[in-house]
Amino acid sequence: MRIGFDARLINQSGVGRYIRNLLAGLLKFDHGNRYFIFTRTKDLQRINKLPGKNFEKIAVDLKWHSLKEQVLMPRILSSYGLDLVHFPYFNVPVFYRGKFIVTIHDLIVDHVETGRASTLPYPLYKIKRLFYRRTVKSAVKRASAIIAISQNTKNEIVSHYHVDPQKITVTYDGLDSNIKRPEKFSSLYPFDYLLNVGNAYPHKNLETLIEVFRDKAISSRLKLVLVGDDRFFYPRLKRLVAQKSLEYSVIFFGIADDRQLVNLYHNARALITPSYMEGFGLPNLEAVSLGCLPVISDIPVFREIWGDDLIMFDPREVNDLKRAILEFLALSESDKLQMLKKADKRATKFSWQKTVKQTLLLYNRV
Repeated sequence: MRIGFDARLINQSGVGRYIRNLLAGLLKFDHGNRYFIFTRTKDLQRINKLPGKNFEKIAVDLKWHSLKEQVLMPRILSSYGLDLVHFPYFNVPVFYRGKFIVTIHDLIVDHVETGRASTLPYPLYKIKRLFYRRTVKSAVKRASAIIAISQNTKNEIVSHYHVDPQKITVTYDGLDSNIKRPEKFSSLYPFDYLLNVGNAYPHKNLETLIEVFRDKAISSRLKLVLVGDDRFFYPRLKRLVAQKSLEYSVIFFGIADDRQLVNLYHNARALITPSYMEGFGLPNLEAVSLGCLPVISDIPVFREIWGDDLIMFDPREVNDLKRAILEFLALSESDKLQMLKKADKRATKFSWQKTVKQTLLLYNRV
């Protein structure tokens, strides 16, 4: 088959990791299909590093979520005579009439309606949200098949868009090959810290996490290190930290490369993930693989992935988050080791090799 793959988001966090790992696996293991990889000019060098020779790369400098994308992308894709296109994100051009598969990572925007969840001013964020919902609805209705990255995401697609469950395949995220447990090396910081990895969108609930550090029972023992792209939403958090005089307790690291990320996980006392909702929660998996226990919010997708093997808390209750952190700090080393063994056993179920095989089966089926 001639398979198109929209890789314009390859250098982004989150979806970008999914694209990078899935493409690398597809090109390594699939020698029967020909791949046409569409990406931005500035990302072509990254495509060149992918394994295998059964692919062509095509420069497409169309910004996602743009009118040009909607109008021009269908023409570009149609000109290559593709048997199938994989869109690894919901932004499928509504006018594309070829056969395609779409990956839906989450439906968070369906839950978060306020302007706090957008970088745009009112009323533009309302227009953007309406566009989002119509694009997702069009994508899931027209797709030959849908990939959801968790059973929870699948359930939400069925509930929100009334899609036949048989049309949706669950393929979980895996662990990035660059995230490997190192020989012990020096910490980037000379103090004990809790770690949070990801963006600062409102559903990440970082305001509640910051509030916890007003409690001396916690801030006297630990600092908080926040890792993520500080261009979006972080300015609001920095103002909050300043207002509460927590500059000494809360550290904004910014973007970390893979080596720095491994170091930060490896030397953290724990990873804290206080999200209200997630599609999968890859940082939790990364943390466990590096010997760092996550303390996580009690939400359906985390129950799906981790059962009751980790310390959980109600993300809407700051006192329950405090309780969870103090409970973790009170654990003996033996208790932590037992908890980590259980979590590590669960983590081994998730691999990109398994995801690649499931995706290939889906390609051939449709």
